[in-house]
Amino acid sequence: LRPEDSKAEIDAINAWTYELVNNGVYRAGFATQQGAYEDAERDVHQGLTQADQLLANRRFLCGSVITEADVRLLPTIERFDAVYATLFRCGR
Repeated sequence: LRPEDSKAEIDAINAWTYELVNNGVYRAGFATQQGAYEDAERDVHQGLTQADQLLANRRFLCGSVITEADVRLLPTIERFDAVYATLFRCGR
């Protein structure tokens, strides 16, 4: 899941997917101020857009094989419509 020649790209993708998407949904869902919610919700959709852009040209986030980056993003993406878009109001 972490090929030697892809480590730098995996680490870079993991950094923004965690901050913008994985953690972003929780920052939005548990925000206690409107500004914090808006910032987090914007981050979530920025991260989803970045993932969509990568996946438009490749099968997986880091190319043609599944990597740690895909595995780390999957749980949030899988639960997005059922949980984060509705309960945490992250859907647009």
